[in-house]
Amino acid sequence: IYLLAFVLLVAVLIFGITIRGTTGWFRIAGFSFQPAEFAKLALIVFLGWRIARQARQFDRWQFVAASGFMTALFAGLIVAQPDLGSAIILVGIWFGLILLSGTKKRYIFALVGTALLVVVISWFFLLKDYQKDRLLTFMNPGHDPLGAGYNVTQSIIAVGSGKIFGRGLGFGSQSQLHFLPEAQTDFIFSVIGEELGFIGVNILLVVFTILLWRLVYIAKNCTNDFSAYTVLGVALLFLFQMIVNIGAAIGLLPVTGVTLPFVSYGGSSILINMLLIGIVESAAVSGTRAA
Repeated sequence: IYLLAFVLLVAVLIFGITIRGTTGWFRIAGFSFQPAEFAKLALIVFLGWRIARQARQFDRWQFVAASGFMTALFAGLIVAQPDLGSAIILVGIWFGLILLSGTKKRYIFALVGTALLVVVISWFFLLKDYQKDRLLTFMNPGHDPLGAGYNVTQSIIAVGSGKIFGRGLGFGSQSQLHFLPEAQTDFIFSVIGEELGFIGVNILLVVFTILLWRLVYIAKNCTNDFSAYTVLGVALLFLFQMIVNIGAAIGLLPVTGVTLPFVSYGGSSILINMLLIGIVESAAVSGTRAA
């Protein structure tokens, strides 16, 4: 699975189509497929397998280095598209599983220091101008309200205008009159906030909380490390995507184009999310202790 994802990530840079400046899709017979989404599934399964093979000897630096290198391969290929949001999610999944596996603290501090160094290098040599604009807009949304800051400004207006009960499904002025860009994907949370209000947003958050709680419950009851850490990887993926998407919609995080799981429009995203839930269900049926 890992090798297949690696081949797809390389191939998309050569044969893929470019949408909004990102060369990250294959288009076959009218259907589009995004290999970066499949890479998330592949990395979760790979890390679950790698941790299980480690036989709980997570204190060895070789484990951190090897798993980090395999994650960096995926992240580097995705950044080359460029798709910074998906790359950040992959690194977050890896770092989260490293923490949960009980790696020594000195390795964690070394990773944090390395991450800061990578951020500095990326700013000067890797990030595109529009990606830098997104980060600058996050730090000061008002510095370019009609340019780089337009999306976030419209998103915050949409969320705030929903108030308690919302304007009504299909009656959001920001989304229906197209003031809000990418309303079906990046800013779908803003549409929910505007049309369903504080009540609708909280219902959505409760549903996500139940989903994450069930994933953690299943992981705790798995009888083998592979199943447990794979399920935890799925939970981390949904958690990070939820935080990044919602944080961007309300101006707390930079906009990176990450979808909201099971809510944002997108064939590749919803397909991979469903496959991940299928893997979790398999673990729940065959790899957990009887209640």
